[in-house]
Amino acid sequence: MADGPIIVVPHTHWDREWYLPFQRFRLRLVSLLDTVIERMERDARWHFTLDGQMAAVDDYLEIRPERRERLAALVRDGRLAVGPWQILNDEFLCSGENIVRNLELGLRRSAELGAAMMAGYLPDQFGHCAQMPQILRLAGIEHACVWRGVPAGVRSHAFAWGAPDGTTIRTQYLPEGGYGNAAGMFESFSEPENSPPSETAPGADVLPRRAEDFTVRMRRWYPEGGPLLAMYGADHTAPAADLADRIAAAGRPMRLATLSGYFAGVDPSTDGLTRVSGELRSHARANILPGVLSARVHLKHAMSHAERVVERYAEPLAALWYTGSAQRFLDLAWRRLIEVSCHDSVTGCGSDETAEQVAARMAEAEQLGRAVCDLVTAERAAALPTVHTLFSTRPRRLARTS
Repeated sequence: MADGPIIVVPHTHWDREWYLPFQRFRLRLVSLLDTVIERMERDARWHFTLDGQMAAVDDYLEIRPERRERLAALVRDGRLAVGPWQILNDEFLCSGENIVRNLELGLRRSAELGAAMMAGYLPDQFGHCAQMPQILRLAGIEHACVWRGVPAGVRSHAFAWGAPDGTTIRTQYLPEGGYGNAAGMFESFSEPENSPPSETAPGADVLPRRAEDFTVRMRRWYPEGGPLLAMYGADHTAPAADLADRIAAAGRPMRLATLSGYFAGVDPSTDGLTRVSGELRSHARANILPGVLSARVHLKHAMSHAERVVERYAEPLAALWYTGSAQRFLDLAWRRLIEVSCHDSVTGCGSDETAEQVAARMAEAEQLGRAVCDLVTAERAAALPTVHTLFSTRPRRLARTS
């Protein structure tokens, strides 16, 4: 089978907060997106994928609100891919409701800009929950895309991932380097010192040779041939300024696309693919960093407590008993919970300063939930003549007791 073209997907992997706190990383984000937007407006060949999460867009537009329409125009044009997630979460350290709300919010916010990337991009989470194929399919998404957690039994770039309810979704595996498997192809093209003689003349472009090396590495993962997915990006970095020119001069079939652009040419059928069921928690191909499950345990306790207050008490009480609307308070609480579910936030794998800010947002979410409970109970208690009032979040009549 002949090799297909190389589909190069320029992107950045954006950790909202990690070894630096949020605001210091955001400073870099604003600079990066300023540059990317300007390059895309100057050169229609450019495409860019913004890491599958809307949080980066929202964080950028909070600082650059005047650029919203310029960014939205690129989204509508299909050259800038945003969403579908609000943030790239840790699937095991937040509730199932949090995961669903995360996807709902990301899809809604992306649609407000013009379109959501309809691909379940999960590039760096430390393993994946069993229900993810079901969640994605219910949202109308036909492709997942993962790196960590894939078992050794998967020997090609695509497999069928099944959820406990029987839902199966075509899943793209990112072998040979994950979300940065093509980053080395576009690094500085100067030859390293003491390198062996090559056919490339000093100072000449070495992209064709590197592209051939990439093709050789990837060929075993694409036994059926077809386009090779080349993820060109790394943590908190922008693509090379002359990327489009380099590819045009490469002398081999290569083109730029968003990740959704790549999937547009891929059949979502799972027929004939290796089937994997349930959680993706294997270390066979990439470390899934299990230490994050126990690092900074107080963050895990705070997350669980805040989710319980909002999810099990505040929302049901407001729905069952409140005559007004507490939705804005609840939306804000969920926004905080979704933000801190990020795979470098609730995990506690960042700096002390980051952990302190994450804990503060968790506390804010819990306080918002408690405020809604106060709002509802105060209204109901004021309408009753009794001294003591008992509330239930279950929609059923309580039996009288003597």
